[in-house]
Amino acid sequence: MMKQSPRMLYLFPMNETTIQIAQVTKHGAPNVMQFKESLIANPKPNELQIEIHFSGINFADILGRMGLYPTAPKPPYVPGFEISGKVVAVGDESLLPWIGKSIMGMTRFDGYASATNIPVDQIFEIDETFLEKGAAIPVNYLTAYFMMITQCNLQKDEWVLIHGIGGGVGIAAIQIAQKLGAKIIGTASKGKHERLKKMGIDHLIDYRTEDFKKRALDITEGKGVQVVLDPLGGKALKKSYDSLSEFGRLVAYGFSQAAPGSTKNWFKILPEYLGMPKFDPMKLMMQNKGVFGFHLGMLRKRQDLVQHTSQLLIDWLSDGTISPLVDTVFPLSDIQQAHQYIADRKNFGKVLLSAKNDN
Repeated sequence: MMKQSPRMLYLFPMNETTIQIAQVTKHGAPNVMQFKESLIANPKPNELQIEIHFSGINFADILGRMGLYPTAPKPPYVPGFEISGKVVAVGDESLLPWIGKSIMGMTRFDGYASATNIPVDQIFEIDETFLEKGAAIPVNYLTAYFMMITQCNLQKDEWVLIHGIGGGVGIAAIQIAQKLGAKIIGTASKGKHERLKKMGIDHLIDYRTEDFKKRALDITEGKGVQVVLDPLGGKALKKSYDSLSEFGRLVAYGFSQAAPGSTKNWFKILPEYLGMPKFDPMKLMMQNKGVFGFHLGMLRKRQDLVQHTSQLLIDWLSDGTISPLVDTVFPLSDIQQAHQYIADRKNFGKVLLSAKNDN
């Protein structure tokens, strides 16, 4: 029997390649996450098979595990929206030039694994030295860019209020706002303030002990901020809106107020959901304010926009304009501890997983 050439092996890896995954077995606390072995199929003609070096954890993953993320699959499923790694196989001969390249990419779940298959239009070549930081870019930096630049057109010397400024999106928003020359106010727990001050953030609000609306108005001498990035949702969304100046723009991009703990609790969720404002177009018109919603996953049909912006962010990474701050890298097998770490709001910057640490 004729042996397959290495070229053919790149095209057709073994049918039942064993990989490691971390999956949501059912909705609940971090202990519903299970680390196990699984099988990966061959890549389809438009796909690349990626040996994953790092996977990003996002708050959407936490909500999905809790049963609070509307577009998540039913358990069991493998979470994860962003990865970095090396191309090890391709589904079509035309894609062979990708073999061996270092990439970052966006997944539609299936990121918590040692390998995955991704459509070629969802990956981007990066320098090998940026593999760790690359896994921290797709979700956080695209989200921050689209909200501040595409939607809000944030300008030099405008005020932006960034909630959760010490998290992954928050750090991304800081770096992009600083590039634009905007003035920054951030909310974060007191324990993160010193590190944020070292990043040049002078106006910080401890959301646990201070009224962020009052403080934002005090800082801006009663005028309000031009842009608010709000992942909180719930009752806080109204206060974010009330923090705006004339021509202010509010972006709602999450509902973290629904997840104050590690499990779904309707007694805490319902008051926040019912207290969420319903914006009246007439009032918006009379107050000269605007409200946006943002969901990165809903841009699947705009790969042209995602690709253009991702390449811009890679250029910014290369020239030092942005530099993701990685807080901790957990082995994939420690997925339960990683989810608890984020649920406890301990992270400053991005939390990653690495299957490489399990080998």
